[in-house]
Amino acid sequence: MPAYTVLRIAKLKSWGAIGGAGEHNSRKRETPNADPERLKANRFVVGEPGLDLAKAVRERIGEQTIRKNAVLAVEGILSASPEYFRPGRVHEPGVYDPMRLEDWAEVSRQWLERKYGDRVVSAVLHLDEATPHIQFVLVPLDDTGKLNCRALFGGTRRTLSELQTDYAKAVAPLGIQRGLEGSRARHQDVSKFYALTQGGEAPELPKPTSVELPEMPSKVGRILDSKLQDYALATAETAAKAQREMAAPVVQALAKENAMLKKQFEELRHANSALSKERDELRRQADKMRGIDPCEVLKRMYGGQEAPDSKPNYKSRKFILPDGMNIGVTDSLWVDNSTGKGSKGPINLVMYLSGYKQDEFKLAVRDLAEVFGEGEASSSLAEDIVRFAPQRAAKITEAAVQEPFRMPEAVEHTWERARHYLCEVRKIPARIVDGAHEQGLVFSDNRSNCVFARDKGSGVFKRGTGEQPFKQTLGQGGLPFVLPGTDNKVYVTEGPIDALSLKLWLPESTILATGGNMPIERLKTYLDGKEVKLAHDKDAAGDEQARRIWQQYPEARRATPDEGKDWNERLRLRLGRKATTRKAELPEPVRVRSRGRGRGM
Repeated sequence: MPAYTVLRIAKLKSWGAIGGAGEHNSRKRETPNADPERLKANRFVVGEPGLDLAKAVRERIGEQTIRKNAVLAVEGILSASPEYFRPGRVHEPGVYDPMRLEDWAEVSRQWLERKYGDRVVSAVLHLDEATPHIQFVLVPLDDTGKLNCRALFGGTRRTLSELQTDYAKAVAPLGIQRGLEGSRARHQDVSKFYALTQGGEAPELPKPTSVELPEMPSKVGRILDSKLQDYALATAETAAKAQREMAAPVVQALAKENAMLKKQFEELRHANSALSKERDELRRQADKMRGIDPCEVLKRMYGGQEAPDSKPNYKSRKFILPDGMNIGVTDSLWVDNSTGKGSKGPINLVMYLSGYKQDEFKLAVRDLAEVFGEGEASSSLAEDIVRFAPQRAAKITEAAVQEPFRMPEAVEHTWERARHYLCEVRKIPARIVDGAHEQGLVFSDNRSNCVFARDKGSGVFKRGTGEQPFKQTLGQGGLPFVLPGTDNKVYVTEGPIDALSLKLWLPESTILATGGNMPIERLKTYLDGKEVKLAHDKDAAGDEQARRIWQQYPEARRATPDEGKDWNERLRLRLGRKATTRKAELPEPVRVRSRGRGRGM
């Protein structure tokens, strides 16, 4: 099937409509036909995230007088039929070939720039829906700078047809062609285009045009007239049949895709319901965390020490962090005395000190909950992660575009504090810690946090070094932390500290740390053809994580510490009893039993 261009436009005549378009395009409002798990794949090709669209349009119009019925902006969609983006996989919404996508996106961006220049105030590439498309908004200014939609788009069908042709010429080198020029099919605006992709009925085919012939007198004329009429009707019927045969595959493909989109919509509706519950849980957690004393956050999460000229009974207090940062606290207000930047409340403080962006609010709440939350609250968040992670991971396709990860910078002058935490607090032998550090697997950042590098530079696991250290996972779609070995055995643990601890007893084996739940697809490279041991924590969450891997690797065996909940706790318990440092034997692994027999792990 050939691939065809898609170009739709709609006029925006009110500021409310422009604001709504901006919220839709930047996904600030709920979009039922968009997959929440692929929102981060969207990107601006014109404009910046957080753009106030109505404000940008006002600024572009300037001080000129605006007519009451004027078109303030024009919204449009550029795309192509699914045959271009996913050849051979037309009926798999959300799938696309990355190279084809980038070629089309760049050609479309250049076309917009050539055609409309700086009139375009926003253009967003949406990859979270069934088929990739660019949604753009422009201000219809004529060559004199006046608001004049008719000058750009005219008021006739011919003008829009010429626009379609012009765009088709731009993407023709990609193998995308224009639809039938002069077709009787009606142009559909943006809203109707959405309605169709959400499962509307297939459009009716145009009926064959009747043929009118002039009357011809005489018997010969009547005979000839009759023959010509028969020929004309036969020709019309043949043309109609050919048209139906040519259009049938297109209609069938649209019907199938619409059915799949309906199904996807239902799945997303259920997913949105689950996410709404998670959002409510996050709001409940945030409300609890807002009452935490910022002074305790500085001490327990970031290793802050009270300054010599500050005391607990002072109204305003000062804390010095390991990296030298000076933070002042007055009640719930705090300020970075070195920069003058400050805000209110513990959540904003964590976001500032951990470098979180505004859309990473829940990471700050999670960090606080891990240190200050009640047991049941923390376990509730953990259960949510266990419950929803598999469904989310399944929706991320191999072609999903993800934000590039930047490896934190290693800071040598803070390594001694991080090393002290690993060797003295966590009791991991210095030779193991130093060996991992020399290989670049473990280092420290500017706040003395321990940073564990995930394989192939795909991300890191962070662990704070305070009294109750926080945990942080960076790198969406990252691989596990890997301590390589030489034998054919691979042990899968949860955290990197457990992996380092287990390495004491298993120097020849490869040990992975997944950080908890990790899609099986990311582990296959490390597990295929190996003797797999499931060394997760000895608790319900660890059993569930091990069970998911066992379902793909039924020959894997469960290995749990004979004392303590995890391998680092086992290490500290043994050293606490002044046990010898010789190699200890692991408990006999327990084979994972089938749930089909009614037995757990």
